[in-house]
Amino acid sequence: MNLLTDQFISTTEGKIDLKQLLTQDHNYQLQYGFDEVQLAMLQLLSSLTTFVLKPTLNELKEYLSTGLSPSQYEAALQKLDLTPFDDDHFMQSVSTDDRSLATAPVAKLVSGIECGTSVTASGLFSDTSRVERICPDCAPILNYNLHMNIKGECFGPTGATGIRGGGSLTTIISKATLRQTVLANTIAVDYFDEIRGVKDSNNELMWTDPPSGTLYYGHQIGLMRGLFALAYHINFEKHGEPCICDICGQTSDISITDFTRLKYLGHYGSTKNGRDGGAQWWPHPYTPTIKTTEGTFQVSPKGDGWQSWQGLASYIVSRQIDEKKAVPAPVIQQYTAMRKGHAYLLVGGNIADQGSVVGRIYELYAMPQHWDDRMDRVTKLIDAGIDVKHILVQALNKLYGIGYDKKFVNGIKQQVVDQYMANAQFIIQDLLVDVDRKELSNMRQQAFTRLQTQALKIYRQLMRKYQNQLPTFKALAKGERILARISKVTM
Repeated sequence: MNLLTDQFISTTEGKIDLKQLLTQDHNYQLQYGFDEVQLAMLQLLSSLTTFVLKPTLNELKEYLSTGLSPSQYEAALQKLDLTPFDDDHFMQSVSTDDRSLATAPVAKLVSGIECGTSVTASGLFSDTSRVERICPDCAPILNYNLHMNIKGECFGPTGATGIRGGGSLTTIISKATLRQTVLANTIAVDYFDEIRGVKDSNNELMWTDPPSGTLYYGHQIGLMRGLFALAYHINFEKHGEPCICDICGQTSDISITDFTRLKYLGHYGSTKNGRDGGAQWWPHPYTPTIKTTEGTFQVSPKGDGWQSWQGLASYIVSRQIDEKKAVPAPVIQQYTAMRKGHAYLLVGGNIADQGSVVGRIYELYAMPQHWDDRMDRVTKLIDAGIDVKHILVQALNKLYGIGYDKKFVNGIKQQVVDQYMANAQFIIQDLLVDVDRKELSNMRQQAFTRLQTQALKIYRQLMRKYQNQLPTFKALAKGERILARISKVTM
């Protein structure tokens, strides 16, 4: 099976190939048993399309407007060596040293959490027996998921962090059809090189030209090489036993139950050792980042209280958050540059610290048409949510002056802030849906009014809880006066 010519993409209408997906005017629907596999498949399909077409920004705009013809796809294939994309070769390399390989069940490739040792790692699905056998067509998808999305710590000492960094969020464009979605997330080579500021870099695929040394320098990694970057030497053993694939649900004469891996010896700029050594960050197209005085880091959800509406600032708005500069993923910057109208953001990823059902992030966010024309409105709404949060924190800080243990106060404070953020998420996203149809001043006022109501409601619930504990109640009463300042904030 070859990923560029054969039918390996599972849809609700059977398996299709990349050519059918990109050239037929038909809205296929992906069919995989787990949402994170669906997301990994969208990443993989867009990366494969980038490799085949290598479009400029203008060419990509044309493909999105008029589609791609079968002859255009075939002409692009004629320029390529297809062998590296055979399923026996794709993203698989062999180590030349004598280290021992580690073996793991294929369930590890779905979330990388279930087999972990953490006592709180409840996983993204409850029973690992749900993924025991996969077909050869799904192995490349799960391999891609491992290298791009799964945190190395899930494998303990034998784990490795890939080019994106462990636990990174994915932000991609979601359009009306699968074909448009894949094309919208295909990377324009000239635009990517422009925002990188790098002209000469290695674009050889890593399984044909494995990296060597202790550091993998970001400026030396080209777009094609980085889209399929490796963290492991990896191999899948095929068995001549029929199965119903636990990932796509299709029947197969061949089954795969385990895989072997051996982590690469060097470090990317996404790891601490890589950063300390000066490897530099590689700007993965689907990864929003945070820039600080200490360097560039991927955006990752951390802790159950992390709320993704705040992350909108990094998905599409370059904003200062807690003295950190949020930078949208390159694919988001690219889409705004093309001005292709209304779209949704598809946001996916896993909690970076420890796996849990609560920690799964996989949501759609409605964005207005022509983001750059409405960016002031989007920014103002996000600012409103964060501004009210900061005032709520100032009110809660009054608790620190009454002599309680700091950890105890921190626990009360965090619980209230988490509750506010969860409620504020619905308010922010509800307003964003109409962000291109309402007056900015009215929308800003509406946001503050609704957010203030939520903050005061939660705060007063806390006051009632401690109404019989006089020092605590007095401190909270002082904080309530601070919350009243929200209405005086300039709209």
